Amino acid sequence: MNSTQRTHLRQLERLTWIHREIQAGRFPNTRRIAEHFGVSRKTAQETIDFMRDRFQLPLEYCAQQRGFHYTEPVHSLPWMTLTEGEIAAILMAERLAQAYGGQAAAGITEALTKVIQTLTETVSVDLNHLMALQSVEALPTSPIDQAHFALFAKAIAHRHPVRMVYFTQSSGETKTRTVNPLRLHSAKAEWYVIAFDHLRQKVLDFHLGRVRAAELLDDTFEPPTGFDIETYLNRGFGMIRGEDQTYEVIVEFDAYQARWIRQQSKVHKTAHYTDLPDGGLRVTMQVGALEGVRQWVLQYGARVRVIAPEQLRTMLRTEAEALLKLYA
Repeated sequence: MNSTQRTHLRQLERLTWIHREIQAGRFPNTRRIAEHFGVSRKTAQETIDFMRDRFQLPLEYCAQQRGFHYTEPVHSLPWMTLTEGEIAAILMAERLAQAYGGQAAAGITEALTKVIQTLTETVSVDLNHLMALQSVEALPTSPIDQAHFALFAKAIAHRHPVRMVYFTQSSGETKTRTVNPLRLHSAKAEWYVIAFDHLRQKVLDFHLGRVRAAELLDDTFEPPTGFDIETYLNRGFGMIRGEDQTYEVIVEFDAYQARWIRQQSKVHKTAHYTDLPDGGLRVTMQVGALEGVRQWVLQYGARVRVIAPEQLRTMLRTEAEALLKLYA
């Protein structure tokens, strides 16, 4: 959310509060508005003017009550009515948050509940009925600490390094390391922080669920010279990153499996699809992480064939030989 969006959100909060105070017969004035929201009386007056001028609300100051009121009935505000489809979309977002659980889900659920409460004056649909029409089957994910998520988000926004205690899955070791966080990134419902690691002197991916403790440092940093986040993401496949070398990967799916591949979103940003005469599908892409492609190809078994590069074909051949020995 950018600064303009945050300003609009705070404005919306003030507008809604003023409306409800008036409806409750409490005659809000600029002093009370300023005290409640921690803003200046000038900002409070601008909010009143916005309601009166932009939304043509019948607002008037009552000298006797020392506050504002409506001179005629106002049953709902222009921005406070949601359609059935909009409510259904919000409920689905809440279901997704609950399905993936973790401490972050509680914050998301609370925020979405506030949205419904704030933006819905009159709801003409049965919320329980809408919820009964939706279900979510979540992928297995690792829980993350919401406080860690917020800390890294702040570090990225203000370019502060973070000292963290991190568990490395491959080695089974827990170490303290300092990183310069560059991006929060979600892949397959898992959250990662992409950061420059002071120890390895390179940009790496760190799983937020493996952060055991984190501390925001006072120093500031500059991103690595020449680093481009999109180039970094495109070079990998899934969450497996390649080195500087890029390979042209060509795989062909048979006609049966091609039906599902076509309807899915592209497996990689560089992926190009070509229909084959027999109904199959050729996928061509530029990737630096062959190990990630190897894992992806294996899930389709004999319904996919690697055409290039030869290095990837060798990796698949080795895996196939190991499987043959295992099941012989």
